Amino acid sequence: MTLFDRYIAVDWSAANTPRTGRDSIWIAESGRPSLNPPTRDEAMAIIRAQLAEGGRVMLGFDFVFGYPRGAAEAITGVPRWDALWAEIAAHVVDRPDNSSNRFEVAAAFNRRLGADHYWGHPHQRSYADLAPTKPAHGYVAVPERRLAEALARSAQPVWKLVGAGAVGSQSLLGIARLEQLRRDVPGVAVWPFETDFERRPAPITLVEIYPSLFPLTGHVLPRDREQVETCVAHFAALDASGRLGKVLSAPADFDRAVLLAEEGWIAGVGHDLASLPLERAA
Repeated sequence: MTLFDRYIAVDWSAANTPRTGRDSIWIAESGRPSLNPPTRDEAMAIIRAQLAEGGRVMLGFDFVFGYPRGAAEAITGVPRWDALWAEIAAHVVDRPDNSSNRFEVAAAFNRRLGADHYWGHPHQRSYADLAPTKPAHGYVAVPERRLAEALARSAQPVWKLVGAGAVGSQSLLGIARLEQLRRDVPGVAVWPFETDFERRPAPITLVEIYPSLFPLTGHVLPRDREQVETCVAHFAALDASGRLGKVLSAPADFDRAVLLAEEGWIAGVGHDLASLPLERAA
């Protein structure tokens, strides 16, 4: 028996205006045409409709679910991932036209952290307590990277808000949306925090994914679309071959308590993903 009946992967976007095509939101599900909604509002409406169809769903998003150890307590006073999610959701304003206050939220969190941890914003703007480029002081009280990023070195740290590979803005806006989703939709659990990695499967499991783990053919454009389509094909194939549980299991040689309390993990990092039987994912 497979862990899931359906596999959905989302390439998220922090775009300030409605956008389609390259560098926009792409939603892929096994056996269905990929969707390219221009706004985050429309994307979440699509996702909610997909979840309402039922079945056991693995729903992956390509942004960071957890922050480096110590960040949650520094920002919220509570050393837990869910406290940070709730705090982000309480402060982020993400409007139907895709405009948001993410830079203001990052600056406010920097003040709580006591230093510029978040960094990056459009050069034509200026924000108190938010530098346009990476600060030179380094990261001492709170690390720059999570434990997962010690293995996935090409993954960018959550503090970087703009620029190539940046995931900070996507995470602020995405976590706010997922916090609302988990409040509204019964049966939603966030991997690995609420599922104890693979030990407590949920009807709808939200999973942090990193599409760059999987090779692309380059035959599908834009790249964002091929990445999410490749992800769902790989996860379906892994599940069909009985290996998805291993991919969602806790990595060896890392502090499990830290991962479950604060940092989370990236599905597949620390595990061998080679030789996947993609022909079984049809």
